[in-house]
Amino acid sequence: MVTKEQARPVWKCRVEGCNYTADSTMEGYKKLSGHQLAHTGLPKAKRGFHLVDERTGEVLATKLEEAITKGFVAPKLAEPKKPAEPTAAPAPPASEAQPQKPLETPPPPEAKPAPPEKPPKPPVVETKPAAEVAKEKAITEPAMTPDGIFAYTIHLPADAFSLFNLAKSAGLEKDVEKPFDEWLWECVTKRFETDYRMQLVLAPIKEEVKHG
Repeated sequence: MVTKEQARPVWKCRVEGCNYTADSTMEGYKKLSGHQLAHTGLPKAKRGFHLVDERTGEVLATKLEEAITKGFVAPKLAEPKKPAEPTAAPAPPASEAQPQKPLETPPPPEAKPAPPEKPPKPPVVETKPAAEVAKEKAITEPAMTPDGIFAYTIHLPADAFSLFNLAKSAGLEKDVEKPFDEWLWECVTKRFETDYRMQLVLAPIKEEVKHG
């Protein structure tokens, strides 16, 4: 068994034949979590990822909490506080202060009535329709991300996120670390299974028999 000092930990996908890895950091953990969407068609028991030694392949941890407890992954630290601004130097004692000559105060000027202030003009704000703003930031063509998955912009009502959080808080979703995108994809595949009665399967290619 390798020690903490000897190990070279990396996050590695558990799917057979997949060699996708990431650094042993919180960012690496998020990359492997997103990469699992590429294996959604496989049974859950054959998916997932764990922390292994890059040289020997030995499993060091199976969950993020275990990896942090064993010291292989550093938890996300809080941002350091800004140093306090230096305070002004205290005034010298009255005995050391140099004597100052009394200042002659000029007579106050005659007060004149202030002119009435004009109400400020409201700022001009350029507005755009919500659909146009969303279109500018949307990914309309599927693109491959550095995590090894396809990225595409979809629009969902706020209730979708409320139901996702409700499923976890009520104990309906057993995997408390499951990301929203993976949960949403499982909902899509479940509808094909229950409503459409369709399932994606692999079938062997039939070779034509040549007669001599």
